[in-house]
Amino acid sequence: MNMSQMKYEIKPLTEEEEALIEKKIGEYADSMAPAEPHTEEKQIVFKAEDEEGNIVAGCIVHVYPWGRSVLACLWTDDRYRGQGLGSMLIRAAERAAREEGCYYLCLGTVDYMARPLYEKHGFEVFTVNKDVPRGHNGWSMSKWLDRESPDYVPQNNEAETRFTVRSGSREDAAVIRAGLNRYCDLFVPVGHETVSLSKKLVDRDGSIIAAVVSDVDGDDTADIGGIWVEEAWRSRGIGSYLLRVAEREAKENGAYILLSQVCDWSADFFFKNGYTARGTLKDYPKGHLAYEIEKRI
Repeated sequence: MNMSQMKYEIKPLTEEEEALIEKKIGEYADSMAPAEPHTEEKQIVFKAEDEEGNIVAGCIVHVYPWGRSVLACLWTDDRYRGQGLGSMLIRAAERAAREEGCYYLCLGTVDYMARPLYEKHGFEVFTVNKDVPRGHNGWSMSKWLDRESPDYVPQNNEAETRFTVRSGSREDAAVIRAGLNRYCDLFVPVGHETVSLSKKLVDRDGSIIAAVVSDVDGDDTADIGGIWVEEAWRSRGIGSYLLRVAEREAKENGAYILLSQVCDWSADFFFKNGYTARGTLKDYPKGHLAYEIEKRI
């Protein structure tokens, strides 16, 4: 069916609807990939404090289904860098991910961050992010947690005698994110708040028949979090139509690039719509490939 022949309306997704769409996308993915290893989605926080109880370093780990974890945030106050705190946090993140049943630990880093430190801990680059954020280069890195690797201990390991890495709370996570954001702002100042572009396509009865989850962040990169189309409406070009809507609005909101992460069962849809693979994560989920993709606009 041609889109011009449909009776439909495009509206913004509410937060509740976006959560529902993300659940549907997850359910579809579960039907395409093996259930093992089964890991529950959760956030893990670690922190190190000074004598007054102030957080001076910390990290945030996200655990996802299928045994993948992401070191989403690693921060050390500039007064305590070079003393081994980063290595202490990386080791804590790896231990926690293994305990949760994860076999992968991934992360993203940029040229003004700590790629050499991650490489010393056994992480390898699987994606090169050219001009992301604008004017800089970044990398996606990963480490197999179910394989043996050397345990790196920095020469200056003063932090081991001064600090203890402890579990943190959601409130501690906010402090850690704020510290990292202050550091990143020195190199790439945030130009604006994140703009949600998530949209739904509803039929004449107001029922959602398709949706796209997307946004534009403060450094003008757009993220396509996922696209979902009700089964009865698939193979009619609706997904491509919604993707074009998201791309157009992203450009109108200052984005210069669209990024996404997809698995092999949905990759062809994006490739046909002009996206290219920046990198490939092998055997994730087990027996499949995950791609980091982009489209310059």
